[in-house]
Amino acid sequence: MKAVEIDPKGRVVIPKDIREESGISAPGELLVTVEGKGKITLQSIETNLQKAQQIGRRKLGSWDEAKHKEDKLALKTAR
Repeated sequence: MKAVEIDPKGRVVIPKDIREESGISAPGELLVTVEGKGKITLQSIETNLQKAQQIGRRKLGSWDEAKHKEDKLALKTAR
């Protein structure tokens, strides 16, 4: 745990050792979640994207287009 300063514009610098330990790269983007009064969580968008891609590959790995003709029909009639 480290104390960091917030500048007048609300910016915070995440120290290099913390970025390296957490796998956060700079420049980059972070998701900010409010956990409660005085508490936020920062998460790497890249890490979340990689996790979502892994889940998608696992779930769709056995996808067989031939078995889902009904889905195509439903989409065509919905338009």
